[in-house]
Amino acid sequence: MQSVKENILLVDSVHLEFGQNQVLQSAYLTARTGRVTGVFGRNGTGKSCLFKCIMGGIRPQNMFIRFNDEPDTDYAHIGNRVKYLPQNLFMPSRMTLDEAFSLYGVDYEGLVGFEAKFHRYQHKTFKELSGGEARIAEMYLVLMSDAEFCILDEPFSNIAPNCIEKMQYLIREQKQSKGIIVSDHMYEDILEVTDDLFLLRDGYTFPIKSRDDLIRNGYILR
Repeated sequence: MQSVKENILLVDSVHLEFGQNQVLQSAYLTARTGRVTGVFGRNGTGKSCLFKCIMGGIRPQNMFIRFNDEPDTDYAHIGNRVKYLPQNLFMPSRMTLDEAFSLYGVDYEGLVGFEAKFHRYQHKTFKELSGGEARIAEMYLVLMSDAEFCILDEPFSNIAPNCIEKMQYLIREQKQSKGIIVSDHMYEDILEVTDDLFLLRDGYTFPIKSRDDLIRNGYILR
């Protein structure tokens, strides 16, 4: 069996402010092949902003990104190395599933094997699917892409419980070949798949070693 190259993504010193509002202050995040990194934080703490900064959707005042030990990161092509599932549906509403899977280079039959009802959806557009169905298709596309890293922002929203279990299995399976960053308010579902945890609070990220750390930081109740 061919060994998988280990890749490491380091994101450091992220500073983002909008006018007088400081959203991120020296925020830090790391991910690596074979591990799932979870990011917790209450609404408005800047999780989505951090992800958009990484992907280039928001330009922060300061940020350092490094892949492995490469001296110069080609930031302009980060989308080739990192695939991003934002909170909201992102595929064009008039695009068919067949077109989307072709664009991402992902085998559509794999989605049918994952969830049988998609066998009749191949030529449907995303706007013809329910919100949950579109979410499953998009998450599958991101996870099954050939990217080195995946960022999943609120992946389990609008997903039925049985499909959450399937997605958890897929995340565990795909982390063998890529690093995965995931954030969701359904923290119990995230805790089941994560290897490393960070809490975003007051603009900073704090490493989390146990559930007690989340309690001490006021994220969950005892």
